[in-house]
Order: sequence, then C-alpha cells, then structure tokens
Amino acid sequence: MNKNISENRACSADLAAFVARNAEVYDSIARDIWEHPEVSHEEARSSAVYRERLAARGFRVQEFPEMPYSFCAEWGESGPVIAFMGEYDALPGMSQACATERQPVVAGAPGHACGHNLVGMGSLVAAEGLVFLLSQIGMRARVRFYGCPAEESLGRIPLVKAGRFNDVDAAMTWHPADVNTPHRYRTSANLSFVVSFQGKASHAGMAPYAGRSALDAVQLFNLSIEFMREHVPPGTLFHYVISDGGAKPNIVPEHASVHLYVRAPDAQSVHEVMKRVRKAIHGAELMTETKASIEIKAGKCDFIPNTPIQDTILEAMTAIPLPEPTPEEIEFARELQKKVAPADRQATLAPIGAPLSLLKQPLHLEVADFGEGKRIGGSLDTGDVSYVVPTGQMNAATWPLGVGAHTWQSCAASGSAWAMKAARYAGASLAYAGFLLVSKPERLARAKDEHRSVPTYRSTMDY
Repeated sequence: MNKNISENRACSADLAAFVARNAEVYDSIARDIWEHPEVSHEEARSSAVYRERLAARGFRVQEFPEMPYSFCAEWGESGPVIAFMGEYDALPGMSQACATERQPVVAGAPGHACGHNLVGMGSLVAAEGLVFLLSQIGMRARVRFYGCPAEESLGRIPLVKAGRFNDVDAAMTWHPADVNTPHRYRTSANLSFVVSFQGKASHAGMAPYAGRSALDAVQLFNLSIEFMREHVPPGTLFHYVISDGGAKPNIVPEHASVHLYVRAPDAQSVHEVMKRVRKAIHGAELMTETKASIEIKAGKCDFIPNTPIQDTILEAMTAIPLPEPTPEEIEFARELQKKVAPADRQATLAPIGAPLSLLKQPLHLEVADFGEGKRIGGSLDTGDVSYVVPTGQMNAATWPLGVGAHTWQSCAASGSAWAMKAARYAGASLAYAGFLLVSKPERLARAKDEHRSVPTYRSTMDY
C-alpha cells in the first residue's frame, strides 16, 4: 500500500475517533442552541456559547465591531490560514418540536428551520478536529472559526467588506440538506432594499386633488417591475411586499414603502438590473409628484465554488465514515418525509441535478457528487467570501430526502439525534479537508491559481 494512502487513512481514522469521543459535548451544543433559538442580530447567547467553548480549547477570541455577535477564534501562530465559518441564527415564527406533526414549542416564536444550530456545531467540530490532527502530527497552520451571525439577514458582508477574510488561504463551511454532496452548484446574487415615497396628505373625499399619493407611487413602481420582468436577462427575479401602504383609506397617503428583492445570476448582473430599477423609481416620482428614498437592507454575491477545494472536500467526505441511523431514526425520517407532498419533495433535488429516484428512501446514506454546472435561485453570504478568498462548501444529509429548508419539517429534523450525527460527519469531513490542504501545499497553490480568475469583489450593496 502507498505510504501516503496508509498515513491518510490513519489520520482520518484518528479524526473520526476524536469526534466520536467528543460527540456528547458537540451534540449538547447543537441541541442547546436549537432549544434557545435567536433570530438575526439577536444571537447574544448563541455567540457566547461558541466563544466560551473555543476560548476554553485554546483559541484566541476576537469580537468584531462591524456586526453584533460576530467574532473570530484562532489557533496557531504560523502557516497557512484555514478558516471554517459557523452560523447560529434562527428563523422568526418557525418554532417546532422535534416531532412528525406540526407542533410549535411556542406559537409565533423562532425556530431553527434552516439548521444553523447544526452549521455552527459542525464548523466547531471542523476547527477543533483540524487542531487535533495538526497537534498530533506536528504540522503548522493557523486554524480559524468565524462566528457569523444574521445569515438570514445581512450575514458576513460587513466582515468581508472590513477585510476580515483577506489573509485566509482557504475558507470552508457546510449547510444542512437532504443529500451528502460537495456544494459545487452556484447560487444567485441578490439585493434587498426598501423604496419609500413621500407625498402630501389630504382628505380623500373632500380634496383628493390637493394630495400627492405615496401609495400611488408604490403601485406604479411595482407595476413597472411587473412589466420589466419580461425584459431582464434569464435568472433575474423580483420579489416584493408593500411594507407601508398608508394610514387610512380616507387619507391620501403621504408615505408608503415597498420592500423589494432583486436576484440575478451574479453580482455584476444585480448592478446592471439596479440601473433600470432606479429609473423606474424616478419614473414613479415624476408621475405622482412624490419623492423617493432607498434604504439598502442586505445584499449577497453569488457563490463561486473553488474546484480544488471542492475536490478536496469530496475526497474527505469519502474518507470519513458516514453515520449509521438507528431503526428509530429511520422511522422518524420516514414519517417526517411523508408530511411533505410527493410533488414538493422533488424541489430539493431537481435544481442540483440529483436523481429523483433517491426519494424512494427516507435518508441519503451515501456520498454523491451533484450540482456541477447548476445554479439555484437562493443566495448565501458565503458568496461574498468566495469573491475574496478560495472557498469551498458541502452539504450533509441532516434532513429526510425531500425535506427543504425553511419548513417546520426541517426545524423538527434539526433537533433530532440523526441531525447531530450528520453535523458531526460534516465537521469531520471539513476538518480532514483542511488537513489535506495543509499537508499537501500544492492543493492550496491550485486553489489560489483558480481564484485569480474570480472577478474583483464589489458588494451588491455598493450599487
């Protein structure tokens, strides 16, 4: 047997054993955060859990001023910088027990329907697992855990714009899903903003002619967006809600607002579409004699997967043993899967080119390679990171096949024993990928070479 292969197998086995020895601690962290969900920009408790754990493990912790509850924890003094990104925010209104029926723990309360309680834990496993391997072998590297709050809102963008990732050699993360695969597919870029119009109030019955309706301006602007849909490049999407429609029907509204999302295949396309959106806003101003203002809420670049890192992640995923479900875990997954309409289950697989035949099983219990050349409509703040440093990502099957994110089913699954196993597997895979990148410098060199072709970073928020 090749000496390198033998040594690598020994390292992956040692890593798997290390994670197994600490499984109870890791699971308790993920369960604790699942039981105490905090929405974006309010993750004081969740952030503290990770900071305290990492500090106790010898990491140097630095909180960032750019965003509340963001931080970096670093181990090591020299060598390449390998970074793992952890998230921990929940979704509003998604409270759910770990049950196969819709059963909020607290009606209207938040819940981890995107599995970020698992993302943080898995990335913690990755950071601590890589430190374990490096310490065991005597290799040098700087290992970082980035605490990334508010992924569902503003996300990592303030940290990226502040240069917090600029010296990273390779950044990696993962996300819960219903399949085990390297995240080779790209995501869409987006921009979230509010357009507010200021008009002039008047009695709608007595003197409507004296008023200037801000609501008219919102509706005319929205109508222009509807007509624009046909004349924008493929992959461009608009979503909006009227967030302020005025006070009362018998008052000509002097203020009204619309919250709009623009999505496009890449960041440059968002910038181009926004030029036309600005013209539509100005047109509504002219037609109604109102004045508009724009408030940027958030914006994310498209994710550009780095092939050498993605290949390394796939190698690591096949080297780390997949978890094995108990009969009870299989039954839980099967019953939860049934709560998703059969036609809706395909939505998790079709966009990334995964075979729909997988839906015959409750859980994905193998490693596959999906998504090459595909793009999904959703957006990730990992995209901004991928513009500034070589970045890789993977998915792990924490949820039953056919269960998608942002549902009560995914929230229920994210608190299950199976999800904890899958999150630990994801963390161990990323730790081993980090080890392969450090121990084989030519991989990092190839990753950096490929990254040179990535366009210069410009946040979609800087339109």
